[in-house]
Amino acid sequence: MEKKICELLNDVEMDFGKYEAEELPPLEKKRLKKRVLWEVRQMDKNRKTNRVKKGWKVAGIAAAACMAVSVVAVGSNPVAARELFSQTFQKIISGTEGEKDGDELKEIYTKIGEESVPAKAKGQKSVLMAEDSGVTVRVSDIYCDGYMLYYTLEVKTDHPELTKKGVDGISTFDGAKDYEACQIEIDGNDESFPINFKKQSDGTFTSVQSYNCYTVENPKEYQNGDTIPVKLDMKQFLGYDYDKHDKSGEYVHTEIVEGNWGLSFEAVVDTSQNVERKIDKESNGVKIVKAVRTKAALNLELELPNFAAEPFNDKYNDPDEAFLGKDGKSVRWLSNYIKMNKDGSSVMYVTLLDDGGEDYRLVVTNKNVDGRKLADIKFKVKR
Repeated sequence: MEKKICELLNDVEMDFGKYEAEELPPLEKKRLKKRVLWEVRQMDKNRKTNRVKKGWKVAGIAAAACMAVSVVAVGSNPVAARELFSQTFQKIISGTEGEKDGDELKEIYTKIGEESVPAKAKGQKSVLMAEDSGVTVRVSDIYCDGYMLYYTLEVKTDHPELTKKGVDGISTFDGAKDYEACQIEIDGNDESFPINFKKQSDGTFTSVQSYNCYTVENPKEYQNGDTIPVKLDMKQFLGYDYDKHDKSGEYVHTEIVEGNWGLSFEAVVDTSQNVERKIDKESNGVKIVKAVRTKAALNLELELPNFAAEPFNDKYNDPDEAFLGKDGKSVRWLSNYIKMNKDGSSVMYVTLLDDGGEDYRLVVTNKNVDGRKLADIKFKVKR
């Protein structure tokens, strides 16, 4: 994790007084430690996708927050939806009405969904569906442009625990175990993280998972036709009622359903529409080096100074970067990855949703000091 853990914890709200008055037993301490680490990693993941949102609470599990990436919205034309999206995407789309951040998810997943392809088995090692304990899990759709990887998962079950009244989502996370309950390996890298599924109107559960190809220390440049192997090994599921909390503040959940659900598939990289453009524009030490436009996204490489030093004086070295597109509207963030240098400067890789335009603007502000503008760069990325 490139970002210092203290910076991430800076955004956590926690009632420490609750724990100062009593000495917790060793098992409870271990459980709380795992919970904090889980939440910090979740915040780091959100920092890379939509920036860190204030108000994360360690008192409750982050499964509900994770649920945001499991929903998607699109326009109201049912004919267009049938033509552009798989059955899995159609179900996800129909279940998004009234969801939090619905407009943002609509814009993002409409674009990703249009460019996704059905998951296909390639060789004997491919496992697109797994069934155990009355639960069937399958991978449905894949999007990969060499920078971002998305895949959809669907769960069908008649298990009495997971079909209890009030259950509106399921998860591999139970608040006590570490990551052994859900192992994820992408292109040989350990990307283990709990997976959450949203219940749809037909009783199935769906999830949209994403992976930033720049999360490794040395970003790999994929060529058209390359394959990225993905392996998932899930050992348990719990049903959650995200409208109810127990006495400890946890979301009400069912008993654990144990089993073995292993999926293995390859994402074929499609760079056929990728176009690289040199930018080389700088303002007050902030430089946009280059841009790569893909079939659904805009990828930028930035060089940033040490904002903790003079004249910026931001002790967190963490300014706010905003990208504006057509009509001055904010462009949606898909992901970002920051590689820190020893002198405090950094290289930032940002993935934005392609808004269809060519004219953009980067505005950097000193959010932790006085909110003043630090850099302002207008740039063009031709199609």
